[in-house]
Amino acid sequence: MVRNVILLLVLALGLAACSPSDDFAACTARDGGPKAISACSRVILITKILPLGQQFKTHDLAKVYMARGRQLAAQGELDSAIVDFGEVIRLEPRETQPLLERAAAYQKLGKHDLAIADLSELILRDARRASHYAARGKAHQAKGDDESALRDLNQAIAMDPGDPFYKVARAASHRRKRDYDRAIADATAAIAIQPYFAVFYVERADSLLRKGGNAERALADLDQAIKLEPGLAVAHSRRATALALMKAHGEPLAEAEEGVRLDPKSAEARVTRGTIALAAGQRERAAADFDEAIRLDPGHAEAYEARGILRRAAGDLDGATRDFSEAIRLDPRMVGPYVQRGGMFRERGAHDKALDDFTLAIRNAPMQAGLYVERAQSQEKLGRLTEALDDFRVARGLDPRMPAASEGYVRIEAAFAASGRPKPSENP
Repeated sequence: MVRNVILLLVLALGLAACSPSDDFAACTARDGGPKAISACSRVILITKILPLGQQFKTHDLAKVYMARGRQLAAQGELDSAIVDFGEVIRLEPRETQPLLERAAAYQKLGKHDLAIADLSELILRDARRASHYAARGKAHQAKGDDESALRDLNQAIAMDPGDPFYKVARAASHRRKRDYDRAIADATAAIAIQPYFAVFYVERADSLLRKGGNAERALADLDQAIKLEPGLAVAHSRRATALALMKAHGEPLAEAEEGVRLDPKSAEARVTRGTIALAAGQRERAAADFDEAIRLDPGHAEAYEARGILRRAAGDLDGATRDFSEAIRLDPRMVGPYVQRGGMFRERGAHDKALDDFTLAIRNAPMQAGLYVERAQSQEKLGRLTEALDDFRVARGLDPRMPAASEGYVRIEAAFAASGRPKPSENP
């Protein structure tokens, strides 16, 4: 016990020699870094020693924890930063900023529910700020809950309709829900407010490409994005996709190469280059890109989907099934992996499993006529002619020009006539 007291006194004398007031200034300076973290830690230790710590009030100590938390977060030490932000919340429970910053740290760690809980508490304390709703909306987006994200972003935009970042964030949720017209409208509104942000043009181009039939418009947006920010890798990768859709020979792969050069750690850039290489028949190069994308980001669902397509084409059906299943696990909202896996099940004669996958694909994209055709064909193989006829009918209604829908409908009608069974009446 005496030894511990002596050590504490020695420590206290050493800390006192560091000038607590200088440490406080260094800790709370804006341009801190590792030295600021050390200064903050010394101040915090001093406050635990009664004779020395009395010079710091609760508000001062909260500022120190806040400063150290920010520095730790900037250094990537997120768990320690979260502890410090928690101390600020304990010391000054009415303050809202530490909740916001702790939520941001939780999000970076992928702890989206904890981030949302902090942001919900923030809104309870101060419901007048649009930025709080926008922050929670983005946390819902990161979690994959676009319905909740849209509710919050709608509220943020209602409170502050002039903020372009809220609109482009809402555009992203509309895009992920495949509501491309609304996504394009939001991105267009953001551009009208602030036409000098390259990412706004990339967001609109993304929805234009996914909607289909708009490659030229998307290319114009991506050219503008690159003009505004020549080093924006995602703009080059998207431009490669647009050029590929326009069947521009040679140029798409060169543009995809530029995307990878600008951001070699981007899984998305690798997937884009690999997909274009695969379309050009360069399977080994595509495989290398897909493998590297997965190594860079093991949670990148589209990388597994792309590799699954490659493996299926190469005859590695077990490997393809594993990749499609992993893509689905990572992002159940996708459509392509269900269609690919369903097609493989059907080829193997597992029509019940194929039917399940096509049904899940339709759940995610109920306005895609081709999905109903896929399911109708599985219904037909299972002898479920009434259900097949219904699916062909829906497909024909969604896209009257789709030959497979019309041909399938006629074929099922003929099957009913040949069997002598009455054809089910059409719904009004």
